[in-house]
Amino acid sequence: MNYIKLINAFYDRLETSQLSTSAIALWHALANTNNKAGWLREFAVAVSVLCIKTGLSERTIANARNDLKIKGFIDFRSRKGSKSAIYRLYDLSAMVAYKVSGKSLQATDADNLSGNASDNLSDKPSDNVSALVSCETKQDKTKQQTAVSQQHWFDEYYQCFGQQPSPIQCEKIIVYLEQDGLSDEVICRSFMIAAELGKSYGYAVGILNNWAAKGIKTLADVEQEQKQFQAKRQRTQNGPQPQHSEAVPDWAKHPKKEPDVSPEEAERRAAELEKYFESI
Repeated sequence: MNYIKLINAFYDRLETSQLSTSAIALWHALANTNNKAGWLREFAVAVSVLCIKTGLSERTIANARNDLKIKGFIDFRSRKGSKSAIYRLYDLSAMVAYKVSGKSLQATDADNLSGNASDNLSDKPSDNVSALVSCETKQDKTKQQTAVSQQHWFDEYYQCFGQQPSPIQCEKIIVYLEQDGLSDEVICRSFMIAAELGKSYGYAVGILNNWAAKGIKTLADVEQEQKQFQAKRQRTQNGPQPQHSEAVPDWAKHPKKEPDVSPEEAERRAAELEKYFESI
């Protein structure tokens, strides 16, 4: 799909199918998202992302995308839970609508149907019908699934921390995904762990740095690492306990001996004590 041709075809289509300003802004946001994803047949994008790109509220986006779907610019389907909706952006550059006998016909050969549409029409409507064939380009399934999954962490961040990630945080998370090779599920798991402990995003960053250093990239790797940690902790708790012995001071080991006293001296001291007690 050619981005420039698509935009030109979009504005050509606006001449016959008018849209609100909100719907136009939403279409451009969807086109930009799909362009970054590599022009997938279907792609996912969070409503929160579309709010940032368009400056519209969630309710306005819901109304605008319904308008785009009804008028044949896009298609979408919602998913259960907090998952992002799946969108399909029609290739308007390969779709020219004609009005023949009150019926809307579509052609998908943009090169043959460019310019003035009337030049390509035959005198017989039946010839036009046979010439206007709809076709779809089959995309790589793995690539589609990757683009869909990479939107989940944005939604999970919002669910765990109650706000949208900043642009700097988004860039850092993309580094974890693209350079460190961490999966989207691993990113989400770190958010969940931090949220369950009542911690902030910074705590999740510490977890991700630790996993990236250990080469942990998938949920299976995370579970294996946690099992090893629990086993090590269990061995420590069940192992022999070190015996604690208090240090004995030197004076206790070698008690001080009283000097020897002669019997005469002892008798004298006893007499003094007796005299003292009598005086009391």
